[in-house]
Amino acid sequence: MSQHPLKSFPVEWPDFIESLNAEFFSTKGYGVYAFLSFDHIKLLYDQLLGNPVPVKVFVKVFVRNFK
Repeated sequence: MSQHPLKSFPVEWPDFIESLNAEFFSTKGYGVYAFLSFDHIKLLYDQLLGNPVPVKVFVKVFVRNFK
C-alpha cells in the first residue's frame, strides 16, 4: 500500500475571512480589519493556499503570534 500525503481542501475567501475575523474578535476583542489592511489579509490568504495546515490552525497560530 502506498501512502499519500494529506491534501488540504481549498479554502474559499469568505470562509477564510470569517475564521480570521472570529479568531481576532475572540482573542483581541476587535475584528480583523481593526488590525490588518485588505492587502495584508490577501497576502495571508495566499500563504494559506500554499500551506497544508487546516485553516483553523493556520488562523489560530497567526493571531496568537500577531503583535
